[in-house]
Amino acid sequence: MDTGRLIHVSVFPGWVAGVTYHQGLGYRCWVINPELAVLNDGEVYPSSEAAIAAGRLFIHHSTGAEPDRGSKG
Repeated sequence: MDTGRLIHVSVFPGWVAGVTYHQGLGYRCWVINPELAVLNDGEVYPSSEAAIAAGRLFIHHSTGAEPDRGSKG
């Protein structure tokens, strides 16, 4: 079983985005939606910043909100 270390969590109304680090692979993003389904795009990112950006973009796209291009954390 692949175990990762939790690196970052961001919360949005009804949504949670997180990043895990998997040694030897890189960073993965996961999202929990309002129905409590855990989603992962299957991608491995070179940095935690790139992974959380993917999660935020997914949430913004799913909710119809404009992406917050100035957010860094």
